[in-house]
Amino acid sequence: MREFKSMVLPANAVAGYTGTWVWGYLKPGQVAGQLADGTVPGRQSFIGPVIVATRGVPTEMKFVNELPTAKTTNVLAYRYSTDQTLHWADPLNGGESMCAHMAMPPVPGSECASNYGESFDAPIPAAVHLHGGEVPPQLDGGPDSWFTSDGTMKGASFYSSDGSTASNYAIYRYPNSQEGAPIWFHDHTLGATRLNVYAGLAGAYLVTDPARDPANLPELVPLVVQDRMFDSNGQLFFTAASAGGALWALNPDHPYWNPEFVGDVIVVNGKSWPYKNVEAKRYTFLFLNGSNARTYEMALVDPVSKNLGPPLYVIGTDGGYLDRPAKLDPALGGKLVMMPGERYQVIVDFAGYQAGKKGPNGVPYSGTWLLRNTAKTPYPGGETPNGNTTGRIMLFKVGAATVADSSFNPAKAGATLRGAAGQGPALVRLANQTAGTLAAGVTVQKTRQLTLNEVMGMPQVAINPVTGALTSYPGGPLEILVNNTKWSGKRITGVEDGMYRFEPIPGFSEDATGNFISEKPKEGETEVWEIVNLTEDAHPIHLHLAQFQLVNRQSFDTREYGAAYAAAFPGGGYDPMTGAPYPSGVFIPGFGPPQNYDANPGNSRAVGGNPDIALMGKNGKPVYLQGPAAPALPQEAGWKDTIVAFPGQVTRIAVRWAPTDLPASTAPAAASFAFDPNGGNGYVWHCHIIDHEDNEMMRPDEVVPNAVAVRSYVMGTDY
Repeated sequence: MREFKSMVLPANAVAGYTGTWVWGYLKPGQVAGQLADGTVPGRQSFIGPVIVATRGVPTEMKFVNELPTAKTTNVLAYRYSTDQTLHWADPLNGGESMCAHMAMPPVPGSECASNYGESFDAPIPAAVHLHGGEVPPQLDGGPDSWFTSDGTMKGASFYSSDGSTASNYAIYRYPNSQEGAPIWFHDHTLGATRLNVYAGLAGAYLVTDPARDPANLPELVPLVVQDRMFDSNGQLFFTAASAGGALWALNPDHPYWNPEFVGDVIVVNGKSWPYKNVEAKRYTFLFLNGSNARTYEMALVDPVSKNLGPPLYVIGTDGGYLDRPAKLDPALGGKLVMMPGERYQVIVDFAGYQAGKKGPNGVPYSGTWLLRNTAKTPYPGGETPNGNTTGRIMLFKVGAATVADSSFNPAKAGATLRGAAGQGPALVRLANQTAGTLAAGVTVQKTRQLTLNEVMGMPQVAINPVTGALTSYPGGPLEILVNNTKWSGKRITGVEDGMYRFEPIPGFSEDATGNFISEKPKEGETEVWEIVNLTEDAHPIHLHLAQFQLVNRQSFDTREYGAAYAAAFPGGGYDPMTGAPYPSGVFIPGFGPPQNYDANPGNSRAVGGNPDIALMGKNGKPVYLQGPAAPALPQEAGWKDTIVAFPGQVTRIAVRWAPTDLPASTAPAAASFAFDPNGGNGYVWHCHIIDHEDNEMMRPDEVVPNAVAVRSYVMGTDY
């Protein structure tokens, strides 16, 4: 992990531009060749590398943190954007993050009102998470696995295969035991993920499975799509505090945190609005949304003739290949929606789309095809993208010559990717009248009903902790939560000496790092998670370790359910407005679920501590649910680790806590990982809008291991 310059913008974009300072993963030889001006010969992008692994053959990687200090880094977007009022890694205070416990906004000039390491050389913490990886918890690279650039400090879940306890590196030996899948790796430092990933710490990791992967696929081209913003010197700009003369903070409580960063420049593979010369043949594009918060809604169009472009044939999702290609035809309104963290493998056939050929609208093709973005921000009901900037992703320029192409053709009638078996078993029915229900032979051991919550701050005039000036704040999210629960699993009970007093939420169990856990699935079991979105926006929900399948989505009466949800709260906690406990029947932010998580008399159908979203009335009709449940779209009907949860809907996923290729009817006692999934460090689940996960929209979880499982990948021997 190293700081260097990369030509993200064109050479003439800014006078005297010699590159943008970024962070990235460099190989030792590239580090040795770094020039005095910060550039790295031969490294054209800050994104990467792409690791290609083979199933069953472990890959050992040593990640070395050679980032500069918070004071000396040239990535100014990091230097002025760290918010110490968030629950974050906080290396200088042993990870205690005391600024996050204050009962009032920070005082101007205080440490909590300042950026991390503002006045001295504070080392930068970093962590490496293998997103989508079927790995032991020690190798997952979760939020508390961080380690600093000076090698003196580490998080509570730090691990290195060589037994090192405190250093500036970590050695991970990934088992690659899972089916072929387009996973990736990126920073996951607690409370600073949004900044480290924004600076460039992300790369792709493709697991191939030669015995099972489809044969003869077209040439593979990875496309990592992100949005960025730049200052007048061509350096990364981040929307924090009052940077650039604009007030980005919505409340004084978190002076450097903005709920969603969205940039005005689209960057693909580390280049702003690039183009690719292609031949008139098929290509396989591996799309990865590496943005902080922006959603993409993609289709091809000719920017000159205005003809709609070739269809997108989706052949794979986060966890592997679909049974058969899913055609997204722009002529029928077909678009590929991709939220942060999601991946899709897509085949595009450019044959017949060369310049001069007459298009459906009667105007000849120009031979140039724009990958257009029409997703609103925030998604799905926010602002429409600017057609000249954020509405443009990249161009494809098709050669004039006709090219022979014998690669897999997804448009061929009856085309399948792996025959009838597909990639792993089907947990969900996908056809006819049973669409959106569980497949035959699938037994659900537990249903969890979990909410997505937004805690709002009111408009106010207050002292700006950064400038000390009286400032008019518009109000907005103070934090975003999963199941109304903070990362720690503790709730506020009062104030003592200006600091919040916390207690564990009753019924939660303490993990090895001092957090309190509510989600403890058992290895081998299948669970249905019902994600009830009570916020105004869509969220990409990501589970570590496990791949899952989307069962269905269903709308609900937000007013009626919201009223029942608030009424279920028993009172208690601490109301900062009155200094007294909340009365009963009122929503209590960060209280946890309103009722007992595991023993809720009002919801015997699902654990989670919430009123039953599927409650039936005396008339035999649903009280809250509206209309029929909609099954997964064909392009998202495979194994996923990140799924879109729309506002006003309950999103149901089937999670099998075992390898994806075991038969769907496998008994839990016979379904186990090659490794022990509970090493005391645990995994997490969270929203992959990384600005959200940095401010509480993330929870640790633990997998209860199968005591009789035989392990073939053992700590101390294999890693």
